[in-house]
Amino acid sequence: MFTGIKTDSFSLSIILGFSFFGILACLLSFFIPLNFLTELVLLILSLIPFFIKKMRINRIRFPEELLRSVWFWVFALIIIFAGSYYPFRPDYFNYYEPTIIWLNKYGLITGVANIDWNLGQMSVFHIMQAGLDQILDPFQRLGIFITILFLVYLFERKAYLLLFVIPLGFLFIQAPSPDEAIFYFSLVIVNELCFNYKTGNFKVLFLVSVFTFIIKPVAFWLPLWTFFAYFSLNIKELKDYRSYLFPSLLVIIFLVKNVIASSTLFYPITFTKIHTYWLTDSRILDLSNQKAALYTFANFFTIGEINSMTFFQKFYYWISISELQTIINFIILISIITSGVFIFWKKNFLYRSLWIIIVIKSLIVFNFSGQFRFILDGIFPLLLILLYPFLTAKIKIFITALAFSLFFLLLISYPPLLKWSIPEFKLTRWMANGFTKESLFIPRRYQIGSYAEENIGNLDFYISSHSYNYDTPPPAFSSKILKQCYDLGIFPQMKDTATVRKGYYMKMLTPEEREDLDRIIKKYFHSSR
Repeated sequence: MFTGIKTDSFSLSIILGFSFFGILACLLSFFIPLNFLTELVLLILSLIPFFIKKMRINRIRFPEELLRSVWFWVFALIIIFAGSYYPFRPDYFNYYEPTIIWLNKYGLITGVANIDWNLGQMSVFHIMQAGLDQILDPFQRLGIFITILFLVYLFERKAYLLLFVIPLGFLFIQAPSPDEAIFYFSLVIVNELCFNYKTGNFKVLFLVSVFTFIIKPVAFWLPLWTFFAYFSLNIKELKDYRSYLFPSLLVIIFLVKNVIASSTLFYPITFTKIHTYWLTDSRILDLSNQKAALYTFANFFTIGEINSMTFFQKFYYWISISELQTIINFIILISIITSGVFIFWKKNFLYRSLWIIIVIKSLIVFNFSGQFRFILDGIFPLLLILLYPFLTAKIKIFITALAFSLFFLLLISYPPLLKWSIPEFKLTRWMANGFTKESLFIPRRYQIGSYAEENIGNLDFYISSHSYNYDTPPPAFSSKILKQCYDLGIFPQMKDTATVRKGYYMKMLTPEEREDLDRIIKKYFHSSR
């Protein structure tokens, strides 16, 4: 009511409420852990609108025609089925789960990136997951909710072409992946503005575009393009200052969150760093940049070789390395070119501005890290515009999309089949388990269950023999991080041993501390460096 934002769509109103929950959970994490008590308070607050008559009148009911749609329930059941599997993305083990454990136990802690640079991301999506996993979602399957919400949207708007995107999400849905959220929310906004525009919905679309950006900054193109729609669609709503209040608050809190966690405005873009006592060692920042560059070319080249390349050489290798990644990169390139030809032929300013912004975004992302998953959020909307005129009969779309969904479900249900058919698909190394009948009742998660406690300086920490510490209490270190600290001669320390909330900073190791660290590495990982 205060923001003056409302919509006529059930799914858009849920996304709007989701953004309010996200910002509230983020604010709370600045001060308290997102534990059971915090989630209970959040749930009570979320129920208040149901008891306020004025707000209850404005509530939009679930579309009844969806309840009667057999096709909706078929796709919903497939989504739930796929989401019940074991998580198998490496990001789940080295970033998602450790982040949520930190948030559950401590909340957002100053300089947490000094413990593990990956923790500096602290995505708003994971903050929301941490605010839901004590009561409502103990198995951390927020991805299922997001996908079902997307399904509700496309049936509500009869945007059935988008059914083909959902099976691609089966690679993300088992874990709280922000990638899945930005893919779906981007498509919602593009579909609304290009094919289903209603004046009364623009405020919520602008807010959701900003919300998508703070979930993962690679979606920065979305609020920019949505703002361009202001000129293309002759929208008068943005003249109301209230239209900017909540989106501006989202951005401010997003920046504050980043500074608290990593002392950078835009993680992991290191030139946005702010010099604070918790800013990590500059060599770690350099290693982060190098790691992103190496991933661009699937670790085929050294950082020296990459730095010596011209832009056109980098582009050539990006689309010519003999790997599955190259095939996907080439499909991305063809999609951009094909959609560009079609869009400029259509002579539509909204389409053209979208294409130009996504091309600029792709070039910027390529300059930092050309991983295809950082570019796909812009490619799907271009394909939507390209394929929209070729819509066919609804029943044909349903049948084809169902076959597509079942095919992807089969691949992730039987990992050996995926390993045999696509041996270069790296995720198969984590796909130890596909379908299990137990997962239909309780979604399964990997567990290490054993760890040891050590100390360096004033920091007590935990380690396990596994590559990742996805279920080890924080602060936890992997062998890779310990060896990096040894090589650099640094180690994180507590600012104040009396309270963890004052955070961590990076300190040079004394000769004695370096010997202790070497002893720990030898003891648990059977090597000195």
